[in-house]
Amino acid sequence: MAVGKYHIAQFRWSKTVWAISIITTLVIIGTSFIYLFIPDAVVGWERYLLMCLLLPMPIICFLLSPRYLCLANGVLIVKRWMGKKVIPVRDIISIEEADRRTVMCSTRTMGNGGLFGYYGHFHNRQYGKFRMFATETSNLYLLRTAKGNYVIGCQNKELIAALKEEIKR
Repeated sequence: MAVGKYHIAQFRWSKTVWAISIITTLVIIGTSFIYLFIPDAVVGWERYLLMCLLLPMPIICFLLSPRYLCLANGVLIVKRWMGKKVIPVRDIISIEEADRRTVMCSTRTMGNGGLFGYYGHFHNRQYGKFRMFATETSNLYLLRTAKGNYVIGCQNKELIAALKEEIKR
């Protein structure tokens, strides 16, 4: 959607992301509360440590998940629930469609593969090291920059066209 000189595209969760997120969150919460019913003689302080480590994980993953893309004033902003990643358009060397299979077969070096989206640091032979911000596995684009590569998911063809036009300038 174009708003004045701004182009905005919301990230929409795919059915797979919804399923992974709901199931994983329920399993984590369920596992944590099951430990409350185990007698102290079997599991002592470890249960509380496990709960303190497991329960915040879905919350943290949700807060780091991408919300929307915004192209404005010479920057591409990936807005998350907590924080944002700003990519100056002048740093972008090229943009091309990314191969879904290549991206999904990448090694997660510090990335999330489905819990509230696909984001973080990844690596594969074809693209090298890259950061990904997506909530579905279609409409993926590889942005090559002077500072590193990014894979973004964007259904908004208008935003991608505007980004390509900005890169040409």
